[in-house]
Amino acid sequence: MIWALVIRTLIYIVTDTLEVADVWSEVVSTALFLAIFIPLSLAAVQELNDFRKRGLEPLPQIPTRRSLIALGVFTVLFWTFFIWFIQWRGDFVFPLLPILCIIALGVNIRRYYLAGQPLDDDAQPQSD
Repeated sequence: MIWALVIRTLIYIVTDTLEVADVWSEVVSTALFLAIFIPLSLAAVQELNDFRKRGLEPLPQIPTRRSLIALGVFTVLFWTFFIWFIQWRGDFVFPLLPILCIIALGVNIRRYYLAGQPLDDDAQPQSD
């Protein structure tokens, strides 16, 4: 949210002041976004792998039914806002937040259903 509301707005203000074309301001905004969040994501994955190597695997976060419903409502609201914004403004804006909400909803639904299933130790392949 900070990215969308503050940093991206500042980038657009600066690029409009410098009279940079809209295409290049989108390129700068996307490149800066990727330059910030790709290293953060890679560091998080590396830290998780280091924890797993030391045997300190974090506990799984099992979503509740209430949190799934709330995330579903937010996903619908973000898509509704996105469609309204395109209709109001008239130009295309990439729907990053609604897409991320769909991915998060899918992952959380999968976690919810997998948590309800008992782990079957007998399902391990056995050698003869």
